[in-house]
Amino acid sequence: MKLAAVVLLALCLAGCKHFEHVEFEGTVTGDKSGVFVINDHAGHAIYGDNIKDGKFKVPAKVLEVPGYYSMKLTNDSTSKKAADGVFEVYLQDGKYTIKADAAKPGDYPEITSSSPIQQELSAYYSIANKLNGDLNRQASQINARINDKASSLLPKDQFVALLNSASAVEAKKRALASKIMNEFVAKYPQNTIGAHLMLQLDYESDPVVYNAVYQKLSAAVKSSDDGKEIGEKLGRLVKLIPGAKAPAINGKLLDGKPFDPMAMHKAVYLIDFWRAANDISRRNHVELKSMLREFGDKNFGVISVSMDTKADWWSSAVQEDGITWTQVSDLKGDDSPNTLNWSVTKIPHYDLVDGNWHMIERDVPIGGIYATVKQYLSKAH
Repeated sequence: MKLAAVVLLALCLAGCKHFEHVEFEGTVTGDKSGVFVINDHAGHAIYGDNIKDGKFKVPAKVLEVPGYYSMKLTNDSTSKKAADGVFEVYLQDGKYTIKADAAKPGDYPEITSSSPIQQELSAYYSIANKLNGDLNRQASQINARINDKASSLLPKDQFVALLNSASAVEAKKRALASKIMNEFVAKYPQNTIGAHLMLQLDYESDPVVYNAVYQKLSAAVKSSDDGKEIGEKLGRLVKLIPGAKAPAINGKLLDGKPFDPMAMHKAVYLIDFWRAANDISRRNHVELKSMLREFGDKNFGVISVSMDTKADWWSSAVQEDGITWTQVSDLKGDDSPNTLNWSVTKIPHYDLVDGNWHMIERDVPIGGIYATVKQYLSKAH
């Protein structure tokens, strides 16, 4: 009998699957009747409980897949003075004790957990809470006003002013993001979530600063899939900062001849990445014609780089649009080296380079090209 029991136990240990479980318990100061919810990546609620007199509790539940999830804490619906809080959490086997304040819905809650990754997340957002200061509260208050039904009755100019205020606060938070990331990496150099966090930031807007932060990440984080993606992109972006040597343009002219930018002898060039099937880039060619008429004799030129894959589409569009300036394409579409080398993530895309083929400015909006070109030409003279 003893042998049979040992065999049965061995079989169970070999074949029985261990299921991870999570449980939650928390307090939300100042929230008498809100809701606590954990959502998956698709936005589906998988765990939750009503907040009663500032408390909630979810007993141990099976966790099918450990990973990043979204936690939402809704405010008391009877006295909603601020927006709901939505936060990233990392779930794995164990208990999560959460403390939040309804008066500070934008601040990341205090989360106690045995999960090392959640502990790193909490550390990062603790720094974010400190550096963002009143910005989180300002954003929550403004967003609550925007979502308030009464705001729909405001005059248009007042409602637009609210939207502009929200955008201004978010811009200030984005400006602080690199500082938050830098402080986190300096304090926790062996962190495991640095690349995951950086992917959520607008690191492309300031590649030099973010590249300096990235270089401080551990070798393990850099070699992760997220780390490799960021490293490769930052490596390309730092080559596109003002003053850097601009990348080469792959492709040939419409007549099949090689493209040589140094033979054009202009002080400033607009590099126009476009596609025949893209209506916006086609319509913008009218704007480029107007700029050429004004600045063409003042050392300004346009180089259009087609991201097409069919020569007849490219040539037909050039003829239909009445384009007379330089046209280049390797007819490889999104697979063109131009896409990676110039970090083209959307069409149309505009960059400015000088006559020595150095970057002036990248990813210039169509509405900002005229002023930038005019300013550069005035300085060049």
